[in-house]
Amino acid sequence: GSRLHNDIVTDDSGQYIHLIGQPKALLPVGGVPLLNHWMYRFTESKGLVDPKKVFVVTNDVMYPKFVKWTNTVDSLTKDNIINDKTKTNEDRLGAVGDIHYALKAKETELKGLDVLVVAGDTLFLSDFSLGSFLGNLPKDASGCVYYRLNNNEELTKRGVVEVEKTTGRVLNFLEKPSLESTTSRFACPAFYALRRSALTLIDQYVKEEGKDKTSRDTPGRLIGWMVSSPPSPLKLYATQLEGRFDIADLSQWKTTLSHFTMVLDKHLNELPERLVSRVCARIGVMGNPSDGFGGKTLSLSIKNFRAEVTLRPSRRLVLVAHPEFDPASFMSLEHLALHTEQNGYYGGLRLLKATCRKFLELCREKKVKVQGNFTMSYSTTIPRMVGLAGSSAIISSAFKGLMRFYGLSLADLGLTKNTLPQKILDIETAELGINAGLQDRVIQVFGGLVHMDFTTELVDKQGHGNYTPLDPSLLPTMYLAWNTMMAGDSGKVHSTVKERWRKGEKGLVDGMKEVGSFADAAVAALREGRPGDLAALMEKNFALRRKMYGDAVVGKRNIELAELANAHGMAAKFSGSGGAVVCLRKLKEEGGGGGGGNHNDAKTEDPFAFTEEEEAKIRLLFISKGYDFARIQVNPTASEPEVAMKKHASYFPKDGFKRTPSTSGLQSGLVLQID
Repeated sequence: GSRLHNDIVTDDSGQYIHLIGQPKALLPVGGVPLLNHWMYRFTESKGLVDPKKVFVVTNDVMYPKFVKWTNTVDSLTKDNIINDKTKTNEDRLGAVGDIHYALKAKETELKGLDVLVVAGDTLFLSDFSLGSFLGNLPKDASGCVYYRLNNNEELTKRGVVEVEKTTGRVLNFLEKPSLESTTSRFACPAFYALRRSALTLIDQYVKEEGKDKTSRDTPGRLIGWMVSSPPSPLKLYATQLEGRFDIADLSQWKTTLSHFTMVLDKHLNELPERLVSRVCARIGVMGNPSDGFGGKTLSLSIKNFRAEVTLRPSRRLVLVAHPEFDPASFMSLEHLALHTEQNGYYGGLRLLKATCRKFLELCREKKVKVQGNFTMSYSTTIPRMVGLAGSSAIISSAFKGLMRFYGLSLADLGLTKNTLPQKILDIETAELGINAGLQDRVIQVFGGLVHMDFTTELVDKQGHGNYTPLDPSLLPTMYLAWNTMMAGDSGKVHSTVKERWRKGEKGLVDGMKEVGSFADAAVAALREGRPGDLAALMEKNFALRRKMYGDAVVGKRNIELAELANAHGMAAKFSGSGGAVVCLRKLKEEGGGGGGGNHNDAKTEDPFAFTEEEEAKIRLLFISKGYDFARIQVNPTASEPEVAMKKHASYFPKDGFKRTPSTSGLQSGLVLQID
């Protein structure tokens, strides 16, 4: 049987016994069968998909269940269910075989139509618009979707697309590739919009390539072959998703159930009261880690990654576990150990819980009454445990979201923009015992590029540091490299050094002051139009930090990461506590060596930027060693909470965000594949 079947049979609670023998595509999600979610999307696609031409292909065993299901769907009859006549795993046609079988069985009904192929055990996050996806496809092109993988563990289990940056065209489709074979981390689920001209390629594939079971059972192989092999390859364009749900086992079904219960009502409409609060990742450009030692830093908010917290009114207060970061189910001990190495022992639930408790404590102090419960969930694309402020971004998102949910201003809580960062830091230090500095929380409140002065006397006198926003356009092009294999706990890294600093160890006290002075020097260089000077300052920052902490604490992998950047003509320093480095291309006139160029002979407008070809080669080398590499995208302002739509004035402010309508286009006909 399937993993889902085995999980149900072995579940001690016995509460899921009624699901035994139920196809995954008909499992209840949000109170209705999973397929109803897709039928709803088809109906709402404004004519782009004809609900009467939805065909479900299944095996002989499950066929009666799908026929029964059609009695509950107005647009379908038993003729919309295709029985492939197979009865066992041994004689099954496979996913590709079923697609081919369905196209042949309904050749008359689908004649002259484009076709949408959807895996029956998959749902997308509610941000996905089928109308926009189909409407935005070029007239002569087919389409697929992709989402970013958060860890390399999943790469070898997924279909992966390599996408051209500017056009979105799929250059290559790889089925379960090795880590070394591609720089892409974009997974492509079985969801394909195929133009009628592309359907003949499926015939050709089955005849030429579909002899073995693996080729027939893997739709990713079919699409990869269509994109690269025929004389006239498939023109395929990709659209990015926030994420997807794949119901492979009982744990994944529970997670899917929780998500859709939170974001959809019983009619599968998006809950209008949903509030979404977002905060971007940050990098320490210069001066860290002196922010935790009475020093100074220069920090930048970046759009490459972000954390997101969602709230909606509910009868009880509910905190929703994240399917990846708060798992309670694992495939094996090895899987548990690997997940822990990559994500640590703690997910985000403790962060949400601590934020809620501290928020209530603050409201009580200021005699502010808060009424009404909520359901809160979170998601994040920020790489875990590599010093990019992932934990604090979740906390900041949650705190800002709570303020907006209850309609409170900073003044209501006795706070200002300058004092809010300390309250957010208190959640981590006082509530959770995490050693950290103010840098992350300041940039999450201010956004953009900010110089921060945390001089002890200054903070003691006014209760906060001096925070000076700067124009982010003063910065040169910079890059970020990070460890994708495993990382450290920044609290542990800081702990012994903090104690030695408090005891007045001269080398540490003087060293932290000097590191802080690099932030001042960086600001002066930027204001005076000398951005190239940052390279030497970054190298000094890294070298002094290495001296103060020692190589054993800094870590072999972190040193290798910085040296790899150096080998490509870039200066490098930690972006935070370790696991990621900020990289700046060194100009030849400043001793940059092989990777650099100067203002006079640079081949590009920006002497600090690599060409796309150079960048791709460098990234591939980083990936081959267990790292990743990307150009930094500046986030110029603070990411404030967003409201999907205002409904209850008691919960939401008057400036709620409006929903963006879908665009129109042409697409009809569908085969829904279930295996």
